[in-house]
Amino acid sequence: MSADLAVVGGGIVGSFVAHRAAALRPHWRTVVLERDVPARGATAWSAGADFPLAATAEHRSLVEESRRLYDELQDTPPGLFVRPVRMVYVVASSRLHDLRARTVADLTPTGAQEADRIRRMLPGLRFKTDECAVTHRGRGAVVAARGLTEALLTGGVRKGCTALQIGQRVESVERVANGYRLTAGANQWQARRVVIAVGPWELPRPLAPGLEAAVPEARRKRVAALHAQLPVRADDPLVYFVDDDLFVLPLCEGQALVSFRRNVWDEDPDTLDGQADAADLEEGVRALAARSSRAAAAVVGGRAFQDLYTPGRLPLVHTVPDMPGLSAVVGGSGSGVRLAPALAARALDSVLDSAA
Repeated sequence: MSADLAVVGGGIVGSFVAHRAAALRPHWRTVVLERDVPARGATAWSAGADFPLAATAEHRSLVEESRRLYDELQDTPPGLFVRPVRMVYVVASSRLHDLRARTVADLTPTGAQEADRIRRMLPGLRFKTDECAVTHRGRGAVVAARGLTEALLTGGVRKGCTALQIGQRVESVERVANGYRLTAGANQWQARRVVIAVGPWELPRPLAPGLEAAVPEARRKRVAALHAQLPVRADDPLVYFVDDDLFVLPLCEGQALVSFRRNVWDEDPDTLDGQADAADLEEGVRALAARSSRAAAAVVGGRAFQDLYTPGRLPLVHTVPDMPGLSAVVGGSGSGVRLAPALAARALDSVLDSAA
């Protein structure tokens, strides 16, 4: 099969690449090559919390661009999978200035009513000395990443400009005349342009020569979260305990996801099935119990997956000078879903006018 564009990876980033290609180049033939089924990997297990937080100027640019592109999905079928949510940050007063510098929005103190709501969500909640709670104008968002991925791909397939090929684990991308040859087992594809978006599966062997320069210090990190039966409501806020790097996200009536820091590295993503193990649960329950022992007692399970982290935790769009028409999105660093629209746009823009 020959194509104008091959997208390697059918997760959230790859689906945004194909969606943007269908909008900007509807006459192109785009093929999405997915090793399993769309959104089966890191995308499936992400909490999808779209925090307006940025550590650097470049990070801020990605945050702002992604927020704009997510807003453009409103009133479209994919937009049904992006829901606004109020966000409350619990932070030490001494660190409030640092949080303001990182937040791409104006922070304001919460009132007594909001504090009561948080205490209702987390019975027995313990605040630390000198902590305050703040929120920002304009809501954050929570992305149902798996559903959004499928909706983005379906739109292109229905238009006839996107072909989805599942069960295709691409092993190599080679430069050939007039483009690239992609090999997946006994199958081969020819494409003039290629965008690689395979998440933590990019390591240890890059798919194309030259891409090793993009990931010399990138490492796989285990990401875990708890599932808890808490007295939360669907319209309750996401509560982020900044100093703990822990947040509580209401999923639906009585059900919440609790994200916490898990410092485990360099596992093989193929060995994970999305389920939390005993060590995940033990560490997560301990982290949650530091805030609310009653909430910790309400944990009923959890999830775990791998993501690729780059130094500085800034996802990269990497190109190779002598390989025109090829780019790779490297290192979601825990922000793959919230930054996916901007990363996909930059990856596609880098190959739009290129022909190998």
